[in-house]
Amino acid sequence: MTSQTTGLVFAERKIGEWDIPTIQLVQPDHLLHLPIKGYIVNSITENKDGLRNWKVHVASNVKDTRGGNPWNPKNQFAITIGFSFNINSGWHGYRPLDVENFLKPVVDALTAGLFCAPQANPQNIEKWDYDDSNFNTLLIHRLPDARTRAGEGIAISISAR
Repeated sequence: MTSQTTGLVFAERKIGEWDIPTIQLVQPDHLLHLPIKGYIVNSITENKDGLRNWKVHVASNVKDTRGGNPWNPKNQFAITIGFSFNINSGWHGYRPLDVENFLKPVVDALTAGLFCAPQANPQNIEKWDYDDSNFNTLLIHRLPDARTRAGEGIAISISAR
């Protein structure tokens, strides 16, 4: 479905093992879909090493998938992020998930992966402060829960113009 007034397309996509509703810009200059498996760490964690490792993992996957040169942060962006949690393992504290605390580390890592220089190694990023001010449209989706910890992960769809 396309909305003529917003210039957005809503479509169901297969990203990795997940079927996910996505939002993207009409006729994007750049389009990227990728699944990232791994234990999803939130921003309110005692485990700072785990948080850093999660960000590096996401940024590395995004950078590898984008290839070559960084994308221009001055473009307009439409982004969908789907989360599949393994909530029965106790890894997330057996309590309701506060999704915005899981979103920030992913967005920080996503911007680093999209905008860092080709020679940059995400392992060496110290400040996760890349510009995300043109992430104009963001859709957050809860994917079906993962049955195992190894099945946990995220699905990302990014379009830019």
